[in-house]
Parts: sequence; C-alpha cells; structure tokens
Amino acid sequence: MLTRQGRPVAPGLSIAVVVVGLLAPGMAAAQVAVRGRVIDAHTRGPIRAAQITLLPLGQDALSDADGAFAFDVDPHGVARVRVVRMGYAPWQRELRLGGGEPAESLEVALVPRPAELGGLTVVGEGKGALVRFPGSATLIDAQELRATRPFSGNESFKLVTGVHVQEEEGGGFRANIGIRGLDPDRSRTVLVLEDGVPVALAPYGEPEMYYTPPIDRMERVELLKGSGSILFGPQTVGGVINYVTADPPLTPRGRLALMGGSGAFGMAYLSYGGTWSAAGFQGGLLRRQAENIRGLTFEQTDVTAKAALTLGANDVLGLKLGVYDESSNSTYVGLTDSIFRVDPSFYPGADDRLAIRRYSASLSHERSFARGSTVKTVAYAYQTIRNWRRQDYQYTQSGNSYLFLNSAGNRNRRFEVAGLEPRFRIAHGLGEFEGGVRAHYERAFEQRINGETATSSSGAIRDDEVRTGYAFAAFAQNRFAITDRLRVTVGGRVEFFTYNRRILRTRVRREMRDASGDVVGTTRVAEDVDLRSGDELVAVIPGVGVSWFAGSHATLFVGLHRGFAPPRVKDALIYSDEVLPPDQQPGDPVSLELDAEKSWNFEVGTRSQPIPGLFVEVTGFYLDFSNQIVEPSLSAGTAGQVQLANQGATRHRGVESALGVDWGLLAGWSFSFRTDMRYTYSDARFARDRFIQAPSGDTVNVNGNRLPYAPEHLVALSALVTLPSSLTLKVDAVRVSEQFADNFETATPSPNGRNGAIPAHTVWNVAGSYRIPGTRISAVGSVKNLFDNLYVASRRPQGIKPGLFRQVNLGLDWDF
Repeated sequence: MLTRQGRPVAPGLSIAVVVVGLLAPGMAAAQVAVRGRVIDAHTRGPIRAAQITLLPLGQDALSDADGAFAFDVDPHGVARVRVVRMGYAPWQRELRLGGGEPAESLEVALVPRPAELGGLTVVGEGKGALVRFPGSATLIDAQELRATRPFSGNESFKLVTGVHVQEEEGGGFRANIGIRGLDPDRSRTVLVLEDGVPVALAPYGEPEMYYTPPIDRMERVELLKGSGSILFGPQTVGGVINYVTADPPLTPRGRLALMGGSGAFGMAYLSYGGTWSAAGFQGGLLRRQAENIRGLTFEQTDVTAKAALTLGANDVLGLKLGVYDESSNSTYVGLTDSIFRVDPSFYPGADDRLAIRRYSASLSHERSFARGSTVKTVAYAYQTIRNWRRQDYQYTQSGNSYLFLNSAGNRNRRFEVAGLEPRFRIAHGLGEFEGGVRAHYERAFEQRINGETATSSSGAIRDDEVRTGYAFAAFAQNRFAITDRLRVTVGGRVEFFTYNRRILRTRVRREMRDASGDVVGTTRVAEDVDLRSGDELVAVIPGVGVSWFAGSHATLFVGLHRGFAPPRVKDALIYSDEVLPPDQQPGDPVSLELDAEKSWNFEVGTRSQPIPGLFVEVTGFYLDFSNQIVEPSLSAGTAGQVQLANQGATRHRGVESALGVDWGLLAGWSFSFRTDMRYTYSDARFARDRFIQAPSGDTVNVNGNRLPYAPEHLVALSALVTLPSSLTLKVDAVRVSEQFADNFETATPSPNGRNGAIPAHTVWNVAGSYRIPGTRISAVGSVKNLFDNLYVASRRPQGIKPGLFRQVNLGLDWDF
C-alpha cells in the first residue's frame, strides 16, 4: 500500500490520482458547431421537439419547427449524437470532433414506431444515459447479460461495485442484496422495481424480496446509488434496482433459448413480439426446473405480455400482464458446523415446501408536449401469495445435529398492492424539471397453521392477522444547466404512510388457577380475538447533486441525499403478550412509535473515458445511517421476537473503483478483447453505543464493531473475448473477504452453524457462445464455480448455507 510520511493512503487514492491526470488534457479548447435537421424517414417532413443529446457531454437540444438543431461544443475525440422522439425509434451516430472545424451537417431520419411503454426507468437506455446522473449508477445491458449467461440475477449483481449478494438456497430466487455495507437480508434497504413498478411483497410495510424477477427475460438492469434515487421510493437507504423488460420491437422477431445442466437443471424461454401499424406486442414464456441443485428441487413458470398502442403523434397506451408460479423445497434450516465439514451436500428440511404465486398488471399512458415535455401515468396492481410449510425441529443437546419432529408450521401470507403514479418531465430554459405524486395501497394477510404431520399443509390456525397501509408521496427534482459543463440537480420527496394492524387470532398467556383460586402456572393457547392499532409517519427526503463535464471525456459528480425506510408494520405495532387472568381480554397492540430509518448518503466521484476503449470510475462514499432498527426476523437469523425501539446508528464509508479496457479497440485488432476490474472497500460499523444481549446472557456494547454480512473488500475481475467468427468467451472471478454473522464479531463457529466468521472465498465462472455459420442459432454454455470451491455463503437464516457447487450448463439460443 502507498504511504505518505509513514501513514497509509486510503484504498483507491492511487486510482484517483491517475484519473485526475487523465482529466487534465483538453479542459479548455476552441468550440465547434454541430448542426443538423430531424425528419420523418417516410414522409421526409420535419419533426419538431425531438430531443437531441450529445454524449458523453450530456448537452441537450430540441429541434425547432423546421426540425433544425445546433450545438457549440469542445473539439475532443469522438462524440455520439442521440435523437429521441415519441413515436419513433431512437437514432444514434458517432462524430469525430477536432481541428477546430465545424462538424458535418447531420440529416437525422427517424423511423416511425410505437414509443416505449409508460413504465418508468431509473437511469435510461445506453451507457451514455449515465451522464445525466450526478451520482453513481450502473447499467447491465442485454449484451452483457447474454455474455455472462447468469444462473440467477444474483450473479450479475456480484459484478457491480458496492454491491454484496448473500446467497441462500442456490437457485437465486431470494435476492439478498446489500449496498455499501448495509444488511443484505431480503434486500430490505434496496428499492427493487420492474419497469418502474415496485416488486416487494408490501413496499412500505413488509419490503422483503421473496419474489425476484427472473433475469432470463430481462432486457437490462439499472442500479442507482446516487442522489437521483429520491425520485423513487420507499426503501432508498441503499439505492434503487430496476429490472427492465423488452418493449415491442419494430419488426417482428422472436427468441428461443434452451439450457440443461447439472442437477437435472432445465430452462426454456420463448419470446415473440413485433409492431403492426400503430400497435405493438411482446410476450414471453419462461420455464426453469431442477431436481438437485445442492439438494434444492424447484419448478418455476413465468408468463409476461406487453402491448403498446400509439394514438396520434403524442399519446401511447401500454398494458403489461404477468403470472409467476414457483414451487420448491426451499428451507430455512442450514447445516451445523460438523455436518458441513463431513457432508456439505446434505440438505436438511427436505420436506419443506415453498409455493409462490404472483399476478401483476400495469396500465400506462404517456403524452408528449412541445419542447420535449412529457407526462407518464402508471397504474399498477399485483397480488403475491407466499405459503411456506416448514417442518418443526430441534437441535440435539450438543447442537451438532437435528431432531426433526412429526409436525409442521405453515407460514401462509397473501399480499395485495395497488398504486397510481403520474410523473411529469418538463424542459425549460434553465434545464429540466421532473416531478410527480403517488398514491399507494397495500394489505397483508398472514396465518400460522400448525400441521399434525411433517408434510401437512393444513391444521389448526394458531395466528391470524391483517395489516393495512396507505401511502402518499410527492416528489420534485430540477436539473439546472448552469453552463454547458455544469449541472446542479436539486430535489426533494415527501412520504406519508399510515398503517394499522388487526390481530384476529393469537396465542394468549393466561394464569392457571386451582380450585381455591391460587395461581399455579401459566398457559399459552391460541384464542380468537379482535385487537387493533395504528400509527402514521411523515418524512421529508431532500437531495442535491452536482456534475461537471470536464471535457468531453469525463464527468465529476458530488451528491448528498437522504435515505428513507419506514418500519415494518408488525414490528412497529406489537402485541404485549402479557400474562392475563382467565376472564380478562387482551389489550390492543401497542405502537412503539418507531421512526423511519434514515440515512445521509454522500458520495464524490468521477467517470472518465479519456480515449475510446478505456473507462475509469472512482467513487468515495459515506453513509450516516441513523436510527437503525434491527429486524427480529427469522430470515435475519434472529429466533426471538424482541421488542424494538428507536436505537443505534451505523457509519459506512469506502471507495468504489472500476477500470475497463477494450484492448482490441486500443490495438486495432480484428477482434474485441475487453477486461474489467472492479474493487470496493467498505468499512461499515456501529457508530454509537448500543447494548445488546449476547448468547452468553451478558449485555455487550457493540459500538465500533463491524456490521454483520458487510465484507470489507469485494473484487470482481472479468475478461470478454469476441471473435469475428461469432465466438464469444467470458471469464469472471469474484472475491469476497471475511464477514461476521452477528453483531458481536464472533469468530469461532457455533456448533449449530449460525454464528462464527464467514471465511473469504473466490468463485470463478466461465461462459461462451458460438454462432453456427449460416444460421441464427448459437450453441451456448457456462460453468459456474469453475473450480468447485466449497465455501460458506451464509450462516442464516438457521445455519450454514454452502455456496453453489460447480454447475455445468449447455444449450441453444435461436433468434428468429
């Protein structure tokens, strides 16, 4: 490590010095003109109010009544001109700038097509969209997804800086994503969207990710960690992930992908879509199944359909429908320490069954106005049914093995979510305004049903309750164009959430009395009740970002924004569970008056492409996470339902860096050879006194301890070769440093496997494809965990979860 006067330099500083050096050339130069005219490719008539963007500068212009536009820019290297207009396919072209001479006059002929559906995007389409953001953002496009052939979406996120993915069942169905040292459990601190619509069970009151959109049908994935996230909500402490599906293509086309591999794994995906006159359609059918992926058995079916209808030149209607069905033997039970060492392939809880059914629908409308202004309105609704039968068990006295009982607990839940969100984008003389409002409703129905056998999905209802929430949000953000190079983005969001909990059946503690009336003990038996309580909260979430285009090859950015996450309803309104006399009715749930979890998120960084084929990004971040509420959930590995309170704070600081080099472009080779290196350093710790009872019974102050599941170092390396013969080969490796599984930095493994250090590990993957000459069919294959490395992926929910064993997949991909 570099040192200065005997002191260590912070990780990433040396990279930052190099980047500053790269920014220096071309800071000031004479300007040249870029001019052109936008016309309809069919009628040859002018197109007014088309938006023209010069990338990577991020300069914007609108075509006038004659379709004309003009830029004055610095002459440096290669620029890209991108033109977008509702009702037309996007247009893009590269320009060579230099010598102080005006660039050629451009004729931009736009081809009519139904516009993109009204689903919201977080970042945008194309790598150049990143220049619009005064903060860190990542795009995983269709080309990268096809090159990686990810077994699940989790694999793709591991290659993104600042993101840590905690594996669980091996199939990647449950996304446990942590950003910048935040707890990855069920992705609670991340807002996950699909086409701009929330995905979580109940986005405000129960934001767990028990359903994850299948990566196989995605066009791209957007991830935003900067101040632009205040346009979305809730759960934006960590950032925003948006899965984007394909819109109807201009010409009819389809795709059939078939894959089979280890563990009797099979995947089939069929999609077809096209545009006919003013109407477009895109549909897809996905089937995935396996019989033994590290003991996991599953069946997964996913059906989606999108339709778009263009009404005149300025209006587009969109409809999206989806049905998802999953059945698996997923289990919370992990391996004990001794079983992991002797037989890591053992799968406990094999009789457990998880069934998920999800129905979703969204209706959208988009209208464009003069000067590129638009209004998008999306109405969405979905229902998720999550029934999980888990066999009851106990540990043996030593804790090294299990005693499975002939009974089961069925945790059955149903969630209903609906919302309406109009969003406005207005271009004006000072820049661009974006704002809107959202009304949102959610309701959760939860039952615990005790089965009398290990495989019983019915029985006596032990717990029954309904939780309801209503939310209203208003948000606004303005991107001011101070100069051609300087952008200042200022915005804010207001969240109002009112919620209630109604308990219809629960276990009640009562005194047991003898004939004389003396108390001789207590009982805890399920009773029908009607207990009700509610609360509400209001939060103001500001954000500001500054971006400076340091020449046409680099962007510097600084951002500060407030993160927001409301408390879970069943954590904020609790049943006291006190011991009552036989004739006394239990009282209503008590509000703990939990505030929303909040954070101040600060980052400063740069994105630079000094020459074609070289990309550098460095970002420093600091998160002050106040009022953190530790969830006492089973998925987080906490067995006891302890009372929560407004307590504690954590501090997260670190550096994210990335270096991408296209050696083929730099050397002028006839083939492409690209390498990417990504490194994240994260120091996430408790920042104030917090006294927690340890397993020993002692009360411990964990101030200064590292947070669980927050590795200090994440390294991702990848190399992609694309030959003219249509052969592609990608190799990647992910290195995760040591982690702790609890708040006490416990290093020694416990017998049951739930506590102890999680050793560092490295996983290599390889994927490739070959286009069969004279056809549109590619032979594809991948090997996940190439060297079959055995490692501990997690110690929760209830014991050791080994990482995915070597997985070999082969198949065909046909574009027709």
